Amino acid sequence: MRTPLIVCNIGHEVALEAGDPLHYTPPRLIRQMRSALWSLPLWASPVWLDGDSWWLHPFSESLSPYLTDRELSHITKGDVGDPELILWGHERSLAHSLAKQYGLSDEEACSELPQELMPCWTRAASARFFARYSSVPWRSRVAMITQVEELAKLLTQGACLVKLPYSSSGRGLWRINQLDSQLEETLRKLLQRHGTLLVEPLLDKLQDYGAEYYIDEAGEVQFVGLCAFETDGQGRYLESLCQAPEETLQQITESLSDPNELTQALAQHRAYLSREVAPYYHGAIGIDLLTYRPDDVSNHTALHPWVEINLRYTMGHYALDLYHERVPQGSHNQYRFGILSTPRAKALLSTANAPTLDDAGRLRSGLLPLTSTDLTDVSHFAYLRAF
Repeated sequence: MRTPLIVCNIGHEVALEAGDPLHYTPPRLIRQMRSALWSLPLWASPVWLDGDSWWLHPFSESLSPYLTDRELSHITKGDVGDPELILWGHERSLAHSLAKQYGLSDEEACSELPQELMPCWTRAASARFFARYSSVPWRSRVAMITQVEELAKLLTQGACLVKLPYSSSGRGLWRINQLDSQLEETLRKLLQRHGTLLVEPLLDKLQDYGAEYYIDEAGEVQFVGLCAFETDGQGRYLESLCQAPEETLQQITESLSDPNELTQALAQHRAYLSREVAPYYHGAIGIDLLTYRPDDVSNHTALHPWVEINLRYTMGHYALDLYHERVPQGSHNQYRFGILSTPRAKALLSTANAPTLDDAGRLRSGLLPLTSTDLTDVSHFAYLRAF
């Protein structure tokens, strides 16, 4: 049995947007993020890995001072035999360079994406989901457009959220109530550059969630759990709630005016993944969803069943794995995993309490730095904290 070699290649979707070339250098920001965050798997490995034997590829020497020798032993040093390369997200150019570095089969490591999966690398999968699988009343208002005039027609039914075709962690979103000449010109340029844009109704969001899945090599779709997460005003990822997935499932169900909406959405996810993804892909998948207030006159809460799909090991997957490995069972504290830019991390560390860990390395209280606390030359900082 081959030993897994994990690669925390955060930002892989930028390579996909560039066409997934065999020879490619990520932008400086992506390289900085990987240099700062590459060691996250040392704290929690994917739950579906069998056994404790696995390696982690290092992008730098930046590490949390709280890691123990047991955790550090997973970092690759020299020859690792014949490992199985497991990237957080598909990135052909990186797989190609790592195959050469570790002496792996280039053909195995660097296979091209099947054309059948292309909708999942853009937001076209959203339009397909609502057209073929979903039953929400506003499903006809979700569309991939190629002309501004198509958006103008959709705006007659209410305000719209317009998204660039590639997922980008909250960036590339426009909230539009009506068109003016300047906005029309901006959208025409975006359409000229990207070809299409996704349009969906603009909803009054209450809470973001990730539905996390894993497709095994036999093509079976496994539901890993639900994970609540927070974003900033622009939709960029901030924190994930680390708690038992059963608790999150119960909380979202109790928050909905019609609890059957969640059961139905998860069944529709599985149907989509089984038919559209599983024949061509195995690995981790996350589907974002959210709760929203459908009107201003009632207290009803409804479910947006599909915000986007991510064919990768997501922050929701990682938060669930952190819960299993780093949160004391039976604790009454609330735990959150988050990632901050360096300036915001400095402010957090200046007021945070030092971590208290039990003998198993689980966090009892305080803030546990998951990455380096020397913020002089790193771009991002990750943490687990207890409240």
